[in-house]
Amino acid sequence: MILITGGTGFVGRHIAARLIAQGEPVRLLARKQVEIAGAEVYPGDVRDVASVVSAARGCRAVIHLVGIIRETRGATFARVHVGGTRSVIQACQEAGVARLLHMSALGARPDGSAYHRTKWAAEELVRGSGLAATIFRPAVIFGAGGEFIPTLRQLIHSRSPVIPILGPGLSLLQPIWIEDVATCYLGALGKPETEGRAYELGGPETFGFEELLDMIAADEGVDKRKLHLPLLLARPAVAVLSRIIPGFPITSDQLTMLLEDNVCDIREMRKTFRVAPASLREHLRD
Repeated sequence: MILITGGTGFVGRHIAARLIAQGEPVRLLARKQVEIAGAEVYPGDVRDVASVVSAARGCRAVIHLVGIIRETRGATFARVHVGGTRSVIQACQEAGVARLLHMSALGARPDGSAYHRTKWAAEELVRGSGLAATIFRPAVIFGAGGEFIPTLRQLIHSRSPVIPILGPGLSLLQPIWIEDVATCYLGALGKPETEGRAYELGGPETFGFEELLDMIAADEGVDKRKLHLPLLLARPAVAVLSRIIPGFPITSDQLTMLLEDNVCDIREMRKTFRVAPASLREHLRD
């Protein structure tokens, strides 16, 4: 039995489906009751240690995927990324589960955005846990059920006569297909040599942000001018609007990440997991 936290989310569903297809019993920790064919859905929350301990009992490994990309009053980066990981580690220790596969993020480090700082803090907990753990740092993930490409499509198809771009639009992205991420996770379960290691996951190509928008717009048959918004104006505007408008499409933290390159060296990923990552161009319509 393998427990997946965040198993009802985008990445979790794909990993669960692959495990189930291989005949592996799967248990998904979920805050809401849902039906996932072939999986046992266990009620719980990573912020509630007791529920995670209960879910982990009898499992041979835990795949910890829970994360958020923006904060709410009840779910901050510190509570979810750091506190949630602390709960999962404690659950593994109390339930006698030695193997942990942990989802971090490309760019995790002790400085930078709050998202990246808390992802790094969670990694530090995993490294100091004494568990047989493997850490994954994926670049932005695309695929069926994901939000990355649909979000860009919404931007392109908005009612605005132009496509707004915050800043120069030159930051680099290295999108990785969800099935390649799942392949790495499943591969790690059968490779003891991945214990105690961290792997950066990315696709075979890098795209500038504006270049990526151009590619999607061309695929959608949309011909609009692009308008670059100066950061001198964009930063304070995003800071104010994200506070006063619920669901505003971008936060200051996300703007900070959007302006950074998000790329990596994938040679170790290719070698260890024997994966030839798929290009975004091949799966744009997914």
